Amino acid sequence: MHKKKSFSEIWDVIEISVYIIVGFALLDLFFSVSKNLDKVFPSWILGAVLTMVAFGSIGYIGLKEKLKVNEIGKHGAYAGLITGLAGAIIGIISFYAYPERFAEQLMQAVQAGADAAMVQTMIKVGVYINLVLSPAINAGIGALIAWLSSLIFKKKFEEKKK
Repeated sequence: MHKKKSFSEIWDVIEISVYIIVGFALLDLFFSVSKNLDKVFPSWILGAVLTMVAFGSIGYIGLKEKLKVNEIGKHGAYAGLITGLAGAIIGIISFYAYPERFAEQLMQAVQAGADAAMVQTMIKVGVYINLVLSPAINAGIGALIAWLSSLIFKKKFEEKKK
């Protein structure tokens, strides 16, 4: 029979990825890293690379812990749930603590002919919808990247044994 893992056993595998993704989100919240980085190159590139490295580390660590490939995918989903929820909460905090960041979006919409109150309401609704969507999307991305990285690293581990 399969023994159920405790949260601390799962956390040992996903810890680094959660710290990387949430740490970048916090840096962006407090220091507007993405906005400043966009002046040099598109910040989404750094975000995508950090996401791949963070969730990819789950595959590597999971194989070192001798986990099965499907378990590693589950660990990636757990990490995605945690980081998605943390990111959504950071988004809500950002909406209320730094309203000037959303003012630019509001001004662009008003210049395009939209009603300011309606746009502000839609932004607020979007921030709260993100509380549900972000963990779900990140769980899928985390599971996929962790699973793929475990397949890639599995080949590397097998080559080392030869």
